[in-house]
Amino acid sequence: MTIPEKIGRYEIKSELGRGGFATVYRAYDPRFEREVAIKFLPPELIHADPQFRLRFEREAKIIAQLEHPSIVPVYDVGEENNQPYFVMRYMSGGSLSERIKDKIFSIEEAVKVLEHIAPGMDEAHSKGIVHRDLKPANILFTNKNTPLISDFGIAKFSQGEAGNVTGSAIIGTPAYMAPEQASGEVIDGRTDIYALGVILYEMLIGKQPYKADTPLGLALKHITEPVPRILEANPNLPSWMEKVISTAMAKDPDDRFSTAMEMVETIKAFLRGENPTIHKSGATLKASPFNRTTIARRTTSKKRNPLPAILAGLFLLVLVVGGGGAFFYLQQNQPTPTNEAIPTFTSEPATAEPVNPATEEAATESPTEAPAPTETAAAVPALPVIGGADKIAFLRNNDIYIVNVDGSDLQQVTTDGVAKFNLQWLPDGNTILFLTGKTAKVVDIETLREDIIINFISAEYFEAFSVSPDGKQAAIALNRELYVVPFDIETLKTVNKKSALLEMKGCLFFDELAVKDVLWADDNQRLAIKHLANANGTFADTIRLIDISKCGDAEPVRLDNFPDPWFKFSNEIINFDYDGDAVFFINSGVRNAGFGDLVFYNAFTHKFEKAAPYEGNCCYRDAAFSPDGTHVIFAFQDIRLGTESPINLYYIPTDSITTKRILEPLPLPEGFFTRRNDAPMPVLRPAK
Repeated sequence: MTIPEKIGRYEIKSELGRGGFATVYRAYDPRFEREVAIKFLPPELIHADPQFRLRFEREAKIIAQLEHPSIVPVYDVGEENNQPYFVMRYMSGGSLSERIKDKIFSIEEAVKVLEHIAPGMDEAHSKGIVHRDLKPANILFTNKNTPLISDFGIAKFSQGEAGNVTGSAIIGTPAYMAPEQASGEVIDGRTDIYALGVILYEMLIGKQPYKADTPLGLALKHITEPVPRILEANPNLPSWMEKVISTAMAKDPDDRFSTAMEMVETIKAFLRGENPTIHKSGATLKASPFNRTTIARRTTSKKRNPLPAILAGLFLLVLVVGGGGAFFYLQQNQPTPTNEAIPTFTSEPATAEPVNPATEEAATESPTEAPAPTETAAAVPALPVIGGADKIAFLRNNDIYIVNVDGSDLQQVTTDGVAKFNLQWLPDGNTILFLTGKTAKVVDIETLREDIIINFISAEYFEAFSVSPDGKQAAIALNRELYVVPFDIETLKTVNKKSALLEMKGCLFFDELAVKDVLWADDNQRLAIKHLANANGTFADTIRLIDISKCGDAEPVRLDNFPDPWFKFSNEIINFDYDGDAVFFINSGVRNAGFGDLVFYNAFTHKFEKAAPYEGNCCYRDAAFSPDGTHVIFAFQDIRLGTESPINLYYIPTDSITTKRILEPLPLPEGFFTRRNDAPMPVLRPAK
């Protein structure tokens, strides 16, 4: 098939891959000036079987329903000459399968990969979606080495599917197939957890747990043979890893981890030197995967007789493989339409207890598991890492403090008590930039030495100073004008007025809007600016997303503007934060100089949702994304307690921000924030 020159507005650069029912191209989007991946349904498949179109559209629908930071996002959907396509983020970091070929992962490296993708899998399972083809080739990395889940082409709704676009044949990749999937039985989210166990084994050993000469033989081994002992493959691993692998890859789904995050938290607990009891339940949890309260296990459990299912599965495999269709592929699938409907699984009633999702250990049911190993666990990392961050910097009583992401090792960095704002970690990881009055300063967290970067003592407004992720540029909001200049500290020290900024011959001078604040995108080419806009005779804060990639050669391109026209919001935006791609938090002011309502907004879909995770109550401020976008930190003050309400910091998974529940704050000293109007403004340091 000839590679097309264009699909829609997208300019095709090369073919990335060709699977069972679609081709993926690398392309260029001239509107947003970025590389993308386009999944395209070839015409021969449309003519051969209309079901392929239904399945193709279904994959886009599934990804749109999930819309999770752990899943490769869809940017656009369209048709070209009656051939459907959808446009995804281009993942330039390659696949996990490529990385496994290059090296054997340490336990810490492996759990970091699982920690990134597990929330996305649990989110899919909570919505009744089973991936069915989770494998290293379908775990792709961004240019920042963040892994995301891809290829939901054969995913299944556990509540059945309209149109019957999946069928009774067994589909998936044999090397990662759970026994119930290989034998044609009912599946649910625990089928994907089995695949995670296989992937973990492969990362730690460098090869898959089972070998066979044929796909049929490989599938049969997953059904009939015991789980391979990982310590026989690598005796240097800690003995508890045997328990983790045998639980994840248990033949009976009831004996596996209940959620992907439970598996991750169990490994992390072992790494900390703890002896966690593994919690299992009769089905994957449908509640938020991060609300891991104890679930009572069923008192009776019928053990199935596997023989009929095995025979039925083998019969189907012989029909498919031996009957003229090379159905199974070790590296990619050849999906086949099916009719099977899968019943909904529900968890047992859960006990509603407060949880701290960022730091809690995996939940347990009762201490009935086998005795935990007594050997010394693997080395404990120097600092805990959650959401790609290891430290938090924040303000209390006008001074900067730092603390580990689990609330440990609290330290005071400044002591002058002078008002500060605009905190930012610089790329070296040891320096915090902040504004105080009309001055931008830095402080070294190890030596506590402070230094002035720039001072605009005669300015009316000096409201923002933001360094680009690559550390090369600074965006400055001075007198409600925007300047983008090289981040050269020695040169900036000589600047004290507008003319000096302009002499730096920076990328941009922008005075069309009254700019009050600015944040960078991850690509160093887009900016999110907060500016004053005239809304029917009233001034209102507005966020505009602009593309400055042309620098001084062209005017910035407006990519989005909100809240208006997409949703109604307060005229004053107290704080906003940006994940560097498409998602924002903004909050209004209701009480105490900035605590108010919090809104979650997606600039790609233009959808917004009010976020009130603490039992659905007000008030929040200073929400900020973690470096990898999977978590969010915010300050909360319970309006129901009136003047007695304390200020607490919370660090929770991003995908649970709209779930109402009781939360546990970061364990700072009791009554740590003494002023009702304190603005903590927390910022997270990327872990190295």
